[in-house]
Amino acid sequence: MKNQIKSFFILFCIALSFPTQAQKFVFGYSLGKANYQMGDMKSLLENDVKNIVRVVNDNFDTDFQYKNTENFPGGLFHDAYFGLQFSFHEIGLQYNYFTTGGRNHLADYSGEMRRDIVFSGNALGLYYKAHFLSVPIAKDFCLSAYAGVSTGPIFNEGNSDYFFDLYNPQQSQWGGEFEKIDESYKWNSVNWYLQPNIGLQFWFKNTVSLNINAGYLFDSPGKIRTADENTIDIIYISDYYRPLTVISSSPGKEYNLGANWSGLRLSVGIGFAFPVIKSK
Repeated sequence: MKNQIKSFFILFCIALSFPTQAQKFVFGYSLGKANYQMGDMKSLLENDVKNIVRVVNDNFDTDFQYKNTENFPGGLFHDAYFGLQFSFHEIGLQYNYFTTGGRNHLADYSGEMRRDIVFSGNALGLYYKAHFLSVPIAKDFCLSAYAGVSTGPIFNEGNSDYFFDLYNPQQSQWGGEFEKIDESYKWNSVNWYLQPNIGLQFWFKNTVSLNINAGYLFDSPGKIRTADENTIDIIYISDYYRPLTVISSSPGKEYNLGANWSGLRLSVGIGFAFPVIKSK
């Protein structure tokens, strides 16, 4: 992964030498809809809660049934780009932001159990587009089409929260015992992605465009690890007489799991183009 990131920055430095030959500065923003695979996270959430429910039911003589209320659905993503155009070729930087999460939750008169996992991804990549079609459709308006590809790292941040609060009057002769667990910790990881795409641009005076884009992101997930700072698990076990217990986790723990953002991307946005002013 480190070698891939080094290669990315080498390509970025090479791209910085292009402005003297460019014809246009281009930039824009799009809002889109994405699907995410997130297979590891879905399995982690489901299996983790199944194990917790089994332990709770065995130890407290209860009959909890877990319920999945969110399962890492697709959602909106943000896309911004800044580049340089040379005739039919375009190259530049692209930034994407996406987020998703999962939840298992159950609550009734005897207590509550909730497990949340939320991930966000910040993708910073290089992109290339080949504009293979440009057709005038009216005065001051034209239609262009392109095919392209983008690649780069995705910097992931995750939050995992587990909350359990149970009242069981069978556990204490003093009228009841409260068992409460509240764990919270952070994850991070770095992925590498490749996204081919195609798109249409409706231009007004070759300056402002309406952009429609479709693509598929192929993600190579890196292993998640607990964050190096502010990583702590807090467990409360208390009744009328027992003190609060706090347990800290070890930061930097690595898991053989990854946040996989692979999936279809569809977006609509606005773009701008301005000629490069060259000094004489």
